[in-house]
Amino acid sequence: MAMLICMAALTASMSAEAQKSNSYKNAALENIATRTSVRSYLDKPVEAAQIEQLLRAGMAAPSAVNKQPWHFVVVTDKAQLKELAKANPYAGMVAKAPLAIVVCGDLKKALDGEAREFWVQDCSAATENILLAANAMGLGAVWTGTYPNQERCKDVSAILKLPNHLVPLNTIVIGYPAGDNKPKDKWKPENVSYNVYGGKQPVVESRPIRETDFVEFDYTQSPNLNPFTWFKGNGLLLASGDVRRHNAMTIGWGAMGNVWRENVNTITVYVAPARYTYEFMERYQYFTVMVFDEDRKDVLEYMGTHSGRDGDKDAALGLHVAYTEHGAPYYLEAREVYECEVIYRNPLNPRGFEEIPRKRYENFPAGIHSVYIGKIVSARRR
Repeated sequence: MAMLICMAALTASMSAEAQKSNSYKNAALENIATRTSVRSYLDKPVEAAQIEQLLRAGMAAPSAVNKQPWHFVVVTDKAQLKELAKANPYAGMVAKAPLAIVVCGDLKKALDGEAREFWVQDCSAATENILLAANAMGLGAVWTGTYPNQERCKDVSAILKLPNHLVPLNTIVIGYPAGDNKPKDKWKPENVSYNVYGGKQPVVESRPIRETDFVEFDYTQSPNLNPFTWFKGNGLLLASGDVRRHNAMTIGWGAMGNVWRENVNTITVYVAPARYTYEFMERYQYFTVMVFDEDRKDVLEYMGTHSGRDGDKDAALGLHVAYTEHGAPYYLEAREVYECEVIYRNPLNPRGFEEIPRKRYENFPAGIHSVYIGKIVSARRR
């Protein structure tokens, strides 16, 4: 009996560690996808502890035969930063930045013969590590090239008083971003071949999505979760009910935040009484809010224009429903699922309306919305 208890505890511990590991992996992929070149910065210095973190990230990069043929010159002096801006026509922004890290190749540590030029790859890997670390830390950064332009190398070397065995590969300009810098989607399938040049992707039979494909993640650390744009930017699906009956609807506005106590993170949704989902929101204690990928816009469009009273929307869309441990429905085709427990529900009071809501409800046949504040009890990502 004791052995069974120990085995159960060990299995639970391993499962928790696996979920934690998956959460880290997802965060790493999200950091890569959201990294972008930032060229405008606030007039705010980067702290010494953060600079060290950036350098540690750079030195964690792989290198051929572990030679680590790099040297990093940290520049915070305003006069030096302005000189670096003059040395590179594409690095003018460094004059107004609080920090630059010049990544140099140390030829004394480079390999011999044909392998000597591997220092370029090694220092490039270190540079990418620094760029990703900056993004993860809430900083903005941009890679500006120096090597192999001989004139730039000569000018940068003179400014930094580099010995002959150090070659400046690039200057990473870093600071706190000024403004909103949105990443670009750089995915281009035409840039990929399989097995040989021009080879097509092998056809692999897809397996059905399972509940075990979802893992818990720390939504509070997600860089994509902006409470001011989340509802507008994603097009979200709200679902409520149980294994016998449920319904889902598209929602385009709501709120995310924190109420009453520091540990109560919430999602607030609004449902009009004429909606079929309304009766489920009034009856059940838990609901889910789901995010779908761009290629499933059909789900949001259909759920926003068809009523569950008139037919089986799940079947029409080929969706597979699953249930949380509290019985709230969600779809396995969703990318992210937020489960919420209702901690407040009440209709909006027209006596408190000012101009915007008053005009909104003048010709709104679905009726005045009810407010549902849901405490987030879990967040899962497929």
